[in-house]
Amino acid sequence: MKSDSFIKNFYDKGFVVAKKVFSKKEIRSIFSQINSIKKKSIKLKNPNMHFTSDNKLNTIHDINKYVKSGPMINLSKSKKMLNIVENILGEKAKVRNIEFFLKPKKTGMRAPLHQDNYYWNIKNKKALNAWIACSKANYKNGGVYYYSGTHKGGLKKHILSKEPGSSQKIPQKYLNKKIKKTYPNLEPGDCIFHHCEIIHGSKRNNSNLDRIGLVISYKGSSAVIDKKKLRSYRKKVKKNLNFLKK
Repeated sequence: MKSDSFIKNFYDKGFVVAKKVFSKKEIRSIFSQINSIKKKSIKLKNPNMHFTSDNKLNTIHDINKYVKSGPMINLSKSKKMLNIVENILGEKAKVRNIEFFLKPKKTGMRAPLHQDNYYWNIKNKKALNAWIACSKANYKNGGVYYYSGTHKGGLKKHILSKEPGSSQKIPQKYLNKKIKKTYPNLEPGDCIFHHCEIIHGSKRNNSNLDRIGLVISYKGSSAVIDKKKLRSYRKKVKKNLNFLKK
């Protein structure tokens, strides 16, 4: 269980960093499953995986749809994780999606500015992402950055990203120029918990160090999906995919 100040920081800033949530042994157990997940994703032709310019896997989404066991699944459902998530959300929670952001050195792709709930369409915002560092992650190797407090302003206008991996983006002009980016400095085992409407993104990884993150999104027991908005979003995803095929 995390302290009241930890939860307050989450709702004040839109994200909060928990240090050393997972041991080196637990992080190694995740690595032990990565290669098999890569192979399975390629074999099943998962449409939600994306490759860098030198043909390395950059992102793999919807992993939980075809991986049902192993260290990664155990970790996502562990008491340790659920206790933190449920204390933040104030209710019971469950896993809604699991993703890998592998971001290889030199060619790892950027993630344009976005808000997760533009994709998820959860009415009461009872959802969050847990970003688990499996390698060092900072501004040098394409670490995630956040615009503090932007979750309080509601969903911003998104447009087609015209990029793989993240179909929509927020144009820079819709942001308050006075808000500064915050780059959490993470060691393996550290974890960021971020609000579903915090504006965030990441730059390309031009460094000599892979930036590997396991991302688990959770939704609260009271979470309700706006089906009309979800259908509209899915149409936009198809438009982005059609653009990339040209």
